[in-house]
Amino acid sequence: MNILTLAVNEFGLDLLGAHGLPHWQRVEKIGLYLAEHTDADRDIIRLFAYLHDAKRETDDIDPDHGKRAAELARSLHSRGVLDFGYAKLGQLIYICANHNLRLVKTVDITAQTCWDADRLDLWRVGEVPNPEFLYTKVAKRPDTIEFSRKLFYDSPDLPSNLTQDEI
Repeated sequence: MNILTLAVNEFGLDLLGAHGLPHWQRVEKIGLYLAEHTDADRDIIRLFAYLHDAKRETDDIDPDHGKRAAELARSLHSRGVLDFGYAKLGQLIYICANHNLRLVKTVDITAQTCWDADRLDLWRVGEVPNPEFLYTKVAKRPDTIEFSRKLFYDSPDLPSNLTQDEI
């Protein structure tokens, strides 16, 4: 079973809602775009994209959803779904657990890249991403913010390469 299927199975909200599949896919695309400039761990970016909101209980304020996502990552690792060492697991847990906090002090470029990717998709809730709340130089650039805007406004609810049967 792949991470997408596992995340979908864990998600209890509207799959096409503000924190669902289209958001996860945009976070992945934005994260990989940022990683071209930050050298962040692309595997962690992909996992973060699909796990960070998978345990949300509401599309409104849900302060513990990051901690629940971290526990999901820990559980997937203990079941052998995530097949990597404890250092990488610790990094993923940290990134998921803290993604919904503002301006956490970290030098971890992968954490910064993941958090910027999530914040650059605030268009979905009617907010323009604020560079003051972004970490990386590339995320703060006007062309990157424009990239994220276009990605949101030009993307369909489900990408053409993913059918309803695959979810």
